[in-house]
Amino acid sequence: MIVLRSHAKINISLDLTGRRNDGYHLLRTVMQTISLSDIIRMEKLESAQIKISCNVPYIPTDERNIVHKIATAFFDYTGIDAGVYVRLKKYIPSGAGLGGGSSNGAAVLEGLCRLYDVTMTKDQRVRLTEKIGADIPFFVYGGTALCEGIGEKVTPLSSLPQCWIVIAKPKASLSTASVFSSLQIPQIFEISSTDTVLEKLEKGDICEIFRYSQNALEDAAIAKCPVIANIKKTMYSQGAVFSMMSGSGSAVYGVFTDRKTARAAYEYVHNLCKCTYIAKPCSCSFEEN
Repeated sequence: MIVLRSHAKINISLDLTGRRNDGYHLLRTVMQTISLSDIIRMEKLESAQIKISCNVPYIPTDERNIVHKIATAFFDYTGIDAGVYVRLKKYIPSGAGLGGGSSNGAAVLEGLCRLYDVTMTKDQRVRLTEKIGADIPFFVYGGTALCEGIGEKVTPLSSLPQCWIVIAKPKASLSTASVFSSLQIPQIFEISSTDTVLEKLEKGDICEIFRYSQNALEDAAIAKCPVIANIKKTMYSQGAVFSMMSGSGSAVYGVFTDRKTARAAYEYVHNLCKCTYIAKPCSCSFEEN
């Protein structure tokens, strides 16, 4: 049996740069894996079937699940006539912009390689997974990285300095498609923050890095889920040096430079929003549990 911890992510910046002919939006974003994680247990099956179980009842366990798609792609790619049983213990909330499903997918690919003694380079993993989920290529790398195109072009970056991150996910969830469909695209394309974030990352000053961060999807998401703006205000009132929505939402994170303030903020926000977590940046997207 293989047991892996599968980490969530936040977006440090998120800019839209254009739109492809097939309708996919082009983006430029800096992502960071964080210690909030799911637990994945995997074991071989002699029969050629993919079996998934999950502790969260509304998460699909059939062909709709990213894990199922990744496993199918793996067996098709390798030609191995066997199967896998994957047990997901979810802690990363769905519909939050934290990449839980994509993280699970990258971790399951790693687990399958270990179970069946298959060697795959990062480039091979990206090519295998990029059409399954736009965030999966990032999770092939983990840590701090620049992602471009529709997410498939990944460039590892200098690590984010030490900090504490409080994440709150309101009851409402947002689908990526619904947020993208509401954007005023010509206006969004003129806004850019990622270049400055990249420059500040090299200097390693946490306050300066986040001073210039922005999420091009945030206004559209707030229009659909106004509580996002309220959570941001609460994070700042509790001492966050920065607060922003992650991905297409609806989770909001606050960045804190000291543990005591972060812990106090977590306790305060948790009383208002049950789905609240405290985490730290981490350098990988999955690790042995």
